[in-house]
Amino acid sequence: MTKTRPARPPTARPPSAPTERSTDDLVATGKTRPGRTWSLAAVAGAVLVVLALALVWREFSNLRENDAPRSGGIQPIAQLESPDVHSLLIDPADPDRVLFGSHSGIQESRDGGYTWQTGGLKNTDAMSLSASPKEGATLYAAGHDVFSVSRDSGETWEPVRHDLPGTDIHAFAQDPFDPNRLFAYVVGAGVLTSMDGGVRWTPLATQPPDAGSQIALATNGSGLYATTTTGLAVSVDRGTSWQPTRAQPGGVISLAAPADDPRLLYAGTPNGLVKSADGGTTWTPIGPRGVTVVVAVATTPTATGRVLFVTQTGALYRSDDAGATWREPR
Repeated sequence: MTKTRPARPPTARPPSAPTERSTDDLVATGKTRPGRTWSLAAVAGAVLVVLALALVWREFSNLRENDAPRSGGIQPIAQLESPDVHSLLIDPADPDRVLFGSHSGIQESRDGGYTWQTGGLKNTDAMSLSASPKEGATLYAAGHDVFSVSRDSGETWEPVRHDLPGTDIHAFAQDPFDPNRLFAYVVGAGVLTSMDGGVRWTPLATQPPDAGSQIALATNGSGLYATTTTGLAVSVDRGTSWQPTRAQPGGVISLAAPADDPRLLYAGTPNGLVKSADGGTTWTPIGPRGVTVVVAVATTPTATGRVLFVTQTGALYRSDDAGATWREPR
C-alpha cells in the first residue's frame, strides 16, 4: 500500500506593491490621480496669474511714465476744451487778451491765457486769426468757408465782401505794418494777396514751392514765410521769389514772426516748439521738454517776449521771456 502525502495548500503571496509611474506616463495614458491633477492645475493657474499681474504692472508703469509731466516739471497754464485746435492770437493792444480759434468758433482769455470764456464768433471754423498793431481793433478770421472781419476787437463779426476764388482758406497772414495787406492760401487756388483789406485779391507772382494743403503762413513785414511739403520757405519780395530757409526745423505745423525783430521766428513742429534768432539759419528747441505737436503758436508784435502755444490735446503754455522760462499754472 502506497502512502501518499497530503497536498500542501498553496502559499499565499503578499500582494506586490504598485509600481511608481512618472507624471509623464500618467499624462500619456490619460490616467492621472485626482490629487496630482489638482496640483498641476493650481500651479499652472498661479503662473498665469503672476504673468498677468506682471503685464498689468508694466502697462501701468508705462501709463504713469506717459502721463507724468515730461516737460521738466512744467505744467500747462490752461487746458482748452475744444473739439480741435487751430489758431492763437495775442491782442496787439493788450497782451493779456488772447483769442483761440477752433471749429467751434473763438474762445477768449483776458488774463493772459489762464481762464477762458466764449468769444464773439461762435460755431464758425476759425482756422486762422490775425490783427495788426497798426490797427488793433480790426481782427480777421478765416477757415473752411469762413472769411470774417471784426471792427470792434472781436465783439461783433461780419463776412468780408471779396472776390476770392473760394473760401476754403487754410492759411492766412496780415502785414503788421500795413493792415490792409493780407495773404491767404485758398485750396485749389494757391496763395493770393490783397492790398485793400481783403476786398480784391490777386495770386502771388510765384507760388511757394511744393505747397500742400496743410500750409502755414506768417509775415513780419519784411519776409513772408510759408511751410511746404519740402520744408520752410521765405520770400523777401512779397511772393515774387522764394528760397528755402538755410536750416529746416522739420515738419512745421504753425508759425509766428514778431514784427519788432525780422530775424526772429517761432515754429510749432511735431517735436515741440523751436526758435530761430537768425532768420532760419539755425533753430533751437525752446518748448518745455517732452511737449510735442505744437498746433498753434502766437507772439506779441512788440518786444515783450510773450509767447503762447497750444498742443494738439489743447494744453496751453506761456512764456514771458521768449521761451527762456515757462509760466506755471495758478
